[in-house]
Amino acid sequence: MILLEGEITEINTPPNKADQFRELTIWVPETGEHVELTCYVHDAKKAGIEEGDKVSIKIEKKFDVDSLTRDLLKPQ
Repeated sequence: MILLEGEITEINTPPNKADQFRELTIWVPETGEHVELTCYVHDAKKAGIEEGDKVSIKIEKKFDVDSLTRDLLKPQ
């Protein structure tokens, strides 16, 4: 699991589906990069998301053990 802290630097309205989505740009100082993600307008309004808000990003990697095992045991 990776846990990153960041700050919302921009909230944009995408050209298509503007009534349904918002694009968030988040600056992550730890990586020195911006992360862009799209969320539903309803969720953004419900959470009260605004530029300058601090956010935490949690990344969990999940994988299918059965599929991985098949790939490892597949004859070459």
